[in-house]
Amino acid sequence: MKCLSKSKLPYPEIKIEEKNEWYANLLFEDYAGKTSETTAIFLYTFQHIIKENKHENIAKILKEISITEMRHLEMLGETIFLLGCNPVFKSNSNNFWNASNVNYSYNLKDMLIIDIVSEQKAINQYIKHKNTINDKYIKNMINRILDDEFDHLECFKYLYGTLK
Repeated sequence: MKCLSKSKLPYPEIKIEEKNEWYANLLFEDYAGKTSETTAIFLYTFQHIIKENKHENIAKILKEISITEMRHLEMLGETIFLLGCNPVFKSNSNNFWNASNVNYSYNLKDMLIIDIVSEQKAINQYIKHKNTINDKYIKNMINRILDDEFDHLECFKYLYGTLK
């Protein structure tokens, strides 16, 4: 299928140079903030379920992307824990994640626009965090996650283009 991940690079071993709770607090935003892997997982799972009967191919892609986002969530959680914090589902502002972060649109075109915007926001946030964090292992992990996020963005743009 054209939209599945193209990256052949393995996911990196999760490790850090040293404990740093400040880095962990930055990563909490990627882990469970409004723009986060947690939000992406729930968004794409919701979309997969409601489109499974009517748009089977798109639903399959959404499911695959959601599974990839779960791997990202796991890597971030493990890193946050190594950095010295418990990987609870909260943002860096200590707001716990909640389901109101998910956009529950049922219209396919609207859903894909939401997905495009969400992936672009995630990419921008990861780049900002990568440029702020000075730990080669965390940067390596973020770079690998970014490979997938750029693939997801390209995929959603492609899918949107097929609807016109």
